[in-house]
Amino acid sequence: MQQYVFSMTSRMMTIAAACALLLCVLLFVLGIEIGARFSADAPRDASTAPAARATVATGSVAPQPALPGASDLAPVPASSTL
Repeated sequence: MQQYVFSMTSRMMTIAAACALLLCVLLFVLGIEIGARFSADAPRDASTAPAARATVATGSVAPQPALPGASDLAPVPASSTL
């Protein structure tokens, strides 16, 4: 049986490393694009959609839920002028 010897020159190693780096960058950008499309096409929750429209129409700020452990913070009233 014949033995095969695989050797890579420094030029071939540089090309392989550049291709691997380019592949990683392209996969990262592809993931960002897919995530942006999923977030743009995500169906809105029916219970929050009317509240969001009412907030925009009246100009008031919807109350935010309290954070755990943040009981010492007082809520800030919404400004009456925009």
